[in-house]
Amino acid sequence: MEVEKHAAPRAAAAAPRERPRAEGPTVALACVATVLAMVMFTLPMSTLVTLANTMGASVMGRTWMLSAASIGLGAGLLVGGALADRLGRRTVFVIGAAVQALFLFAGAGVPSPTLFTIARIGQGLGAAALVATSLGLIAQVTSPGHRRTRATGLWGASLGVGILIGPLLAALLEPAAGWRSPYLLVGLLSAGLIAFFRALPANPAGPAAAGGRIDYVGAAALIAGPSAVLAGLVLGRTGWLQPTVLAFLAAGVLIVAAFVFHERRTEFPLVNIRLFTNWQFVTVTVAAFTAGFGVISLTSYTPTLVEQGLHGSSLAGSVPLVIWSGLSVLVSLVARHLRGRVTPETQLAAGLIIIGAGLATLAPLHDHATLLRLAPGFAIAGIGTGLLNASLGAQAVATVPAHHASMGSGVNNTARYLGSGLGVAVVTSTVDPSSPQALLHSWATPVTICAAISLVVGIAIPIYARVSRRTGTRSAT
Repeated sequence: MEVEKHAAPRAAAAAPRERPRAEGPTVALACVATVLAMVMFTLPMSTLVTLANTMGASVMGRTWMLSAASIGLGAGLLVGGALADRLGRRTVFVIGAAVQALFLFAGAGVPSPTLFTIARIGQGLGAAALVATSLGLIAQVTSPGHRRTRATGLWGASLGVGILIGPLLAALLEPAAGWRSPYLLVGLLSAGLIAFFRALPANPAGPAAAGGRIDYVGAAALIAGPSAVLAGLVLGRTGWLQPTVLAFLAAGVLIVAAFVFHERRTEFPLVNIRLFTNWQFVTVTVAAFTAGFGVISLTSYTPTLVEQGLHGSSLAGSVPLVIWSGLSVLVSLVARHLRGRVTPETQLAAGLIIIGAGLATLAPLHDHATLLRLAPGFAIAGIGTGLLNASLGAQAVATVPAHHASMGSGVNNTARYLGSGLGVAVVTSTVDPSSPQALLHSWATPVTICAAISLVVGIAIPIYARVSRRTGTRSAT
């Protein structure tokens, strides 16, 4: 007994000294995994025209090929985050790396748009596990304050790094080694993540991991609901009043409603619905959704605009994304110094307003427009995205209890990719790709919509925060 009495204090005292040694490798691996997930997500952007022509894809097929990874991410992020908190973040991280690698290899070998779309959904599911657990792992090894702010700033920058690398990698490798080569390369790198799993902290036996059953019904509903909604949004390109479109959207909404009803009554909920009574949690979730709807969806279509409307190459099509993502990386790294000087809501609002201002400059485009015409708008949007990403990562884990960090990350990123899915549907349904001139002239419609949504939400966030503080709405869970 005497030995046990003295051993416990010694172990407790040793924990703080051991934490920094685990912190560096964990943060590095989490950021690398997030980079690879974003590289996977953006690979088709700069080579979509080549992919579509090679496989004989229709206009609808192109939309599916571009949106499929968003469906996987939207369906898998919340489930991955919730299961990571329950089963262990290291376990789900390894599963995610394996699934992403497997479906990248599969996608590199398929001959048809349908099989490629299925592979992309699988890649999105694997990436969802990596992204959700990465931010949760960072929260697990860092304490609130300067260290976590720095780590989440690096994580936010890694989003931009992945978006910077993906289109460039595809555009550079495709002419020399074929369109399949970047998928094989990223698949190998994703599989390589598994070799370093011991660098991650062991699965904790925290409140969420101890004694609770896994809510398989909730998990199934959480995958089916967002998937049905996103499928309906993609099919909306054929007309929003088509029976199939309405059926998918209605089914998705009903499944999500049933999920909420189930989670409020089950003994071991997969997602803590009470988190949505926290106004700060709601604010960061809405900001993530708006970023997906606005800047991410518009940049997803920009390479196609450059190639078909401006007659540029696939490499030229990636230039606006490089400008946008490159500046977002730099600003994310610098923005961590704002922590404590401005409120998180102010930083989120400023990011969205700057994004909206940048997007608003991207239209109209005339018949003789050049690539240079797009550069200033994407540069401004990149500054806003960097501000936003630096705050989103920190707030996603700061607004939930520590043992729900991966779930908080999952909710935040699910909102981002649901927004992206809706935004891509809006962009592809409002542009006219029938000719280069028609594409350039119709570009103003999605630009106006995306810019307006970003500006309106950016202005509304501080107002909502002020009202919530005055009325005493919960700010902590």
